[in-house]
Amino acid sequence: MVDYVNKYNDLVYTVASLKHKEFPMIPKDDIVQEAWMWFVTHPKKTEEWDGLEDKDSIKLFAKALHNAVRKYCISEKAKIAGYEPDDLFYYRRDIVEELLPSVLNGDLQTSNNIDYNDKVKGASSPSEGGNLLAMQSDVSRAFSMLKEEQQNILYLWNETKRNSKELGRLINANEKTARMKVLRAIDAIVKKLGGRPPYPDKDYK
Repeated sequence: MVDYVNKYNDLVYTVASLKHKEFPMIPKDDIVQEAWMWFVTHPKKTEEWDGLEDKDSIKLFAKALHNAVRKYCISEKAKIAGYEPDDLFYYRRDIVEELLPSVLNGDLQTSNNIDYNDKVKGASSPSEGGNLLAMQSDVSRAFSMLKEEQQNILYLWNETKRNSKELGRLINANEKTARMKVLRAIDAIVKKLGGRPPYPDKDYK
């Protein structure tokens, strides 16, 4: 373990610092400790990934550590605030994409066909109990925080009725590039709304 401490110390502290900024109520030292616990509880992954080329190795470790400490911080924040982590609603990309047209058109509470319950913890259908309007408000707030370039892409995407080929023509790009710009902007909204839920991460058998 000593070799891993020396080799990945900078990565651990970088990840911990970023998560401490996101969750300032969680002591940074506690986040660092949780990051090191990932190495302890994932010995097989640690050994295999450490044997890869540095670029590939760091990428895998960074992703795993971000996931592990984020899961920890979400749990600790819930304890401090007095709620259960399972009560949290995680906005998926497809949910945001479905809600955006009504937000951009100012046509709130318009019903849609998306399944809001699928793979989303603690989520009831937003069209029930007034949740849809609350979600549209969330998406609207996050949209207002985007860079102007990303806002403009989503406005154009909406005006072309979500047609990537037509959007590409307007921005002088191919269809694939246009679609990627839309997805990056939507992912930026998802991130501002709390990001995706942490994924399960078990060690190799």
